[in-house]
Amino acid sequence: FASTGHIIEGSGLFDGSSGYLSRTPSSAGDNNTWTWSGLVKRSAIGAQQNIFGAGTGTANETTIQFLSGDTLRFFHRESSTTRTAVTTTQLFRDPSAWIHLVVAVDMSQATASNRIRMYANGTEITDFGTDTRDAQNSDTHINKTNLHVLGVRINTSSSFINMYVANAILIDGLALAPTSFGEVTDDGFWQINDASGLTFGTNGFLIEGGSAMSAGTDSSGNSNDYTKSGTITATKDSPTNNSDDEYGNYPTINPLEPKTAN
Repeated sequence: FASTGHIIEGSGLFDGSSGYLSRTPSSAGDNNTWTWSGLVKRSAIGAQQNIFGAGTGTANETTIQFLSGDTLRFFHRESSTTRTAVTTTQLFRDPSAWIHLVVAVDMSQATASNRIRMYANGTEITDFGTDTRDAQNSDTHINKTNLHVLGVRINTSSSFINMYVANAILIDGLALAPTSFGEVTDDGFWQINDASGLTFGTNGFLIEGGSAMSAGTDSSGNSNDYTKSGTITATKDSPTNNSDDEYGNYPTINPLEPKTAN
């Protein structure tokens, strides 16, 4: 990530066993077309961790998740039947790196590969180990008047995330490219930009820095605040740097290479 004039004031560290954010919308938005964008830095790997999702239970859910093999998956289930499962071959195992993830959904697209598009640090992911996609114009559970969660599976008792999260965004009604949230700098780095001017839609939100993430505070202008459960700790770990306020990317222990002192 490149330095930018936009500073993300830290992140929320989800503890992996109890911490999550939740909200049930009072009115429905667009469940066919939406975008989720977020910055994540993994603290634990090798376990299923559900980043963002919605539904009525594990039989009816739409979710973005890391699987136990550290691949990224978009998953949709209806009446216990899997309708969409798109899983990357790319692995996400670097606990020192911030990753900008974007998942853009537009189920109206005639071409199946365009209905769910996934991006990491501005680059579209096109190589998938599993690639099953629901029919054109089918629904997802996102933006319906059912439970939405950040940091846990929809049953709120499994697949907790153990990672730092910042700048979590839901756009209700538009399928956006990563360039709506960032850009490549002249020297080739991915830079995160200010997202506050985007059109968020009925159930859209912007939960940005550490104190906002640990409380579930929406700053999109929609007042779509999420409710905190369990332990989410506000930190100064951030993909953008500001030495004056000590915001920046802090070192973490690599779980792939544990070391013990002599």
